[in-house]
Amino acid sequence: MNNQLSTPQDVEDFLRGANFMSASGGGDPIEERERLVKDLEEGLSLSWTSFDDLPDDALIATACFSGSIAPEAIERRGLDDALAPGPRLERPMVAAIHALENELGREIDGLISIEIGGINTGSILDAAAATGKPLVDADYAGRAIPELNATTLNVFDVEVLPWASADDFGNEIVIRKASSRGFAERIGKHLAQSSFGLIGCALAALPKSTVSDISVHGTLSECLILGRAIREAQERGADPVAAAATSLDGWVLFRGEITGRDWENTGYMEGTHTLRGEGEFSGQEMKLWFKNENHVSWLDGEDHAASPDLLEVCDADTGEPLVNTYLELGTRVAVVGMKRRDVWNSEAGMASLGPAHFGWNDFNYRPIESLVDGNTAQDVNP
Repeated sequence: MNNQLSTPQDVEDFLRGANFMSASGGGDPIEERERLVKDLEEGLSLSWTSFDDLPDDALIATACFSGSIAPEAIERRGLDDALAPGPRLERPMVAAIHALENELGREIDGLISIEIGGINTGSILDAAAATGKPLVDADYAGRAIPELNATTLNVFDVEVLPWASADDFGNEIVIRKASSRGFAERIGKHLAQSSFGLIGCALAALPKSTVSDISVHGTLSECLILGRAIREAQERGADPVAAAATSLDGWVLFRGEITGRDWENTGYMEGTHTLRGEGEFSGQEMKLWFKNENHVSWLDGEDHAASPDLLEVCDADTGEPLVNTYLELGTRVAVVGMKRRDVWNSEAGMASLGPAHFGWNDFNYRPIESLVDGNTAQDVNP
């Protein structure tokens, strides 16, 4: 099993895979790429481990960034310098981890990614390297998600507080008590908006046995395998989109051009992309609704694939994952679908990440495998 990044190429492959499993919402890991390469140059270990390698009494916490991926959410327009003219923290996620340890009165023994996404997965790998804490090969969703209530932490109803937050200005806040996970999430999002888009968070300090039981295992290794598969297909002149679908045991659901783009910043980036079909999808239209990530789709006006199954928009030619923040009209794309993780196959799972969770109460969710008639890793034209 792959469990370490040793070269800049490994970093690139890993982040490509993490970004692909983000359903177009995990953020473009531009800064994370530079930081992880710098970590290698400084001799830090970029690695992950299995639960078996941690002591039975280990306390494991998750760390992440919280906020919107909307473009203006990360444009500070000079107000940040007026409010905080001093130096910036290089690793606010690490500051949040230390703030959580201070609140708990003990050290955290290990870390776990809250999701799989370009920014969060890259950043927690860097945080683990910087703190020397082991990072387990797992996460709490098996994909990217927009909010705490859409993780397995919610499915299994476990305690997530205290929740420590830190931004790159040096502000630290700890949520010790909240009326619900949803309210804690709301508070966190408003803190992120106050800090110009993103804040580092550390929360859900739980025993190893609990973390192992409720998480999706092996996902960091999957990121490296997936990213490498896309690159190698590019290098040998094969179809990188199909290679990505094969690596995911998934399907190429659509190919076409972006002809519509409508969104707003609600604390999340929410909106709809419209795609006009090309090739064997000529004459068809797909719409994708996103809340940071893609969650609901329609094919020719009919309910189609939806969360908790994964919908990733990628470049039609290179297979490179594309983030909703930066998609543009006229871009030629493909949509790759992947079956949801087993943990979502329950009433609680669907309530946490199904269409109704996002307000689409009348959407007729059908498992993605039933839409594609069992065809794997190829174009599907229902």
